[in-house]
Amino acid sequence: MDPALPTTMQERHLRRARLAANNGETQSPWIGIAFDFPGRLDRAAMTRTLERYVLRHDTLHSWFSFEHADADPTDTGNAVRRHVAPADAIALTAHEGETLTTPEQVRDHIAARFANDTSALAWPAFVFGVVEHYDAEAPRTEDSFTLFHAVDHAHTDMQSMILTFAETRIIYQAELDGAAPELPDPGSYVEYSRREREKAATLTLASPEVHGWIGHLTRNGGSFPSFPLDLGASDAPKPAIGSRFDLADADECERFGAVCKAHGSNFIGGVFAALAITEHELVGRDRYMALSPVTTRNDPQFYWSQGWFINLIPVGFALEEAATFTGLAGRAQDAYRSGKALGEVSVQQVIDTVLAEAGPAATSQHTTLAPPPIVSYIDGRRLPQTESFVSARATGIVGGKATQIASIWINRVFEGTWMAISHPDTEEAHRSVTVYAERLSTIMKTVAHEGDYTVTPFAPVAAESVTAAGVE
Repeated sequence: MDPALPTTMQERHLRRARLAANNGETQSPWIGIAFDFPGRLDRAAMTRTLERYVLRHDTLHSWFSFEHADADPTDTGNAVRRHVAPADAIALTAHEGETLTTPEQVRDHIAARFANDTSALAWPAFVFGVVEHYDAEAPRTEDSFTLFHAVDHAHTDMQSMILTFAETRIIYQAELDGAAPELPDPGSYVEYSRREREKAATLTLASPEVHGWIGHLTRNGGSFPSFPLDLGASDAPKPAIGSRFDLADADECERFGAVCKAHGSNFIGGVFAALAITEHELVGRDRYMALSPVTTRNDPQFYWSQGWFINLIPVGFALEEAATFTGLAGRAQDAYRSGKALGEVSVQQVIDTVLAEAGPAATSQHTTLAPPPIVSYIDGRRLPQTESFVSARATGIVGGKATQIASIWINRVFEGTWMAISHPDTEEAHRSVTVYAERLSTIMKTVAHEGDYTVTPFAPVAAESVTAAGVE
């Protein structure tokens, strides 16, 4: 057993996972990736690659339990404990899988592996596999295979998955060449966890970060933001599904970014301005508020680490009669910059600090575990080997369960910017996320081609006029 506590984000995640397991509910809190390698699989080289990869990252050696296994996991007095598998006891072995003849069979097989074999409440919390999609008896120069991988979210985030893409490609090529892979030291996520907990222990109501978070929450009525359109799940959670939308191509992104820069904003500030205009035009929101993940890899030693290096920051600002995109972009950028100043402290740490100041009666209360919706932006162009992401058909994958919320991931790559939305699998939600994405894309493309976008005053429309093609 290792005395290092899980991070604040990990702990909430683990309590939620334990509660779901206790209730017999479906819980798929994993993140995955799949991508292609050219040529035919060298099984020995890939086995060495993946074993080397796992041994490099100490978080992948960990699993978690609760001090009182049969007690309520939402009770914060029931401590979460970290267990560590000794590195010298870890060895990977390749196993021959069954022959699958249709894409549906492959998808179902991988989905089952990801859902059933990636719990951080046991070890290992990760899955690796390969799909060899070629004729074994007829080699061709265009032969390739696909590596698929998933791990419980407690040990990873989407940036970590992109680093997995780069690292496994580097190691595998070195194994084929009979050379030692050239990779930086991976750092230690367990050490990061210790540091995060030490910092959290110093927080008080007088801490600037606590004041900043309380101010944001107060201005938003003390609640988290929500998706502005109907998701058809107000009565109960529904199975989750993901939808993908292209927002702008590479040239349009360059033009959009140039407009942003000319008006006191970066690309990310422009994205939030466009999101705020989208929500104002669709439902009349005059104040935008989002919780946005930011990386906490602020120490270079953690740049290549696997782990959950994320905090959520508040991005909130009022439209205040803004008539154009260019009139709002700088304000959105300032809001993002203000929120990012709080990036070392999570909202849960603020809540814990407030409860601690309130005394033992408050801290003994059960914690609320429902995750809030998020709006994420990642500029993948800044991460290693992402210039090969498209050619390798790399695809990030997230686990789903029943949900009532919609979370958004906006991703910029060399080929353009696209958006993924996780949402309830309902007719209303599919219609709503399409309306939302198309309006956002229209705003970004208009800015790119015309240099600005005029905000349309909100006018309520009948529900039946909201179609998959937009708001009429």
